[in-house]
Amino acid sequence: MKLINICNMKNPFRRTKKTILRDGHQMRYVFTYGGTKYYELVDIFDMPCQRAFAARAVMEELNMRTTKEYLIAHVTAINNILAAPKTINIPQLAKLNTQLQERLELIHDSATVYKLAAVYFFDETENPYNYSYEYGFEKIAKWKKAGDSLSFFLLEPVKNLAGLTVLSDEDLSTYLMIQEKVNKKHLDGIFTMLSESDKKKDFATTLQAQMQQG
Repeated sequence: MKLINICNMKNPFRRTKKTILRDGHQMRYVFTYGGTKYYELVDIFDMPCQRAFAARAVMEELNMRTTKEYLIAHVTAINNILAAPKTINIPQLAKLNTQLQERLELIHDSATVYKLAAVYFFDETENPYNYSYEYGFEKIAKWKKAGDSLSFFLLEPVKNLAGLTVLSDEDLSTYLMIQEKVNKKHLDGIFTMLSESDKKKDFATTLQAQMQQG
């Protein structure tokens, strides 16, 4: 079977359930959301290296129940408290520690599930062999704009990807509502402990965008 080199094609997507890419990779249509069709690589264990590296990084966040940006915010807040050794605010340190403990008890952080979906599912404008973090965030914003969080998480491919199939739709709805409230509470608390210069850094602006998008 002749392989198709996606880099030399204007549109590598054909109207078939599976399309052969170079190196024997296969992709297939998965779902349509917000008017856009999304695809996946058939064998995720043979994912091209750039997407594989991105997927691995997000999987680590998924296992930690939080994003890298949140951890940076957490550490930054602690450093700000410790910067004044003579007046260290013990209650604030305790609050941050409690928040991190609460996150460890979450099933998943919904922000991380969105990030994982952005890596695994690609549209017709993307090259499956590469991954753009900037475009990944654009996809997440588009998904959130197209509907509420629940409608996206109820998609069977998303539930399978995040290991959420054990939850009924009703239980998943309740969990997402609680998780979003917990996340907002945690971020509101951390941002009170960040300096104005901290809030202008990349990690903070990413967290703020997540909060605004809901």
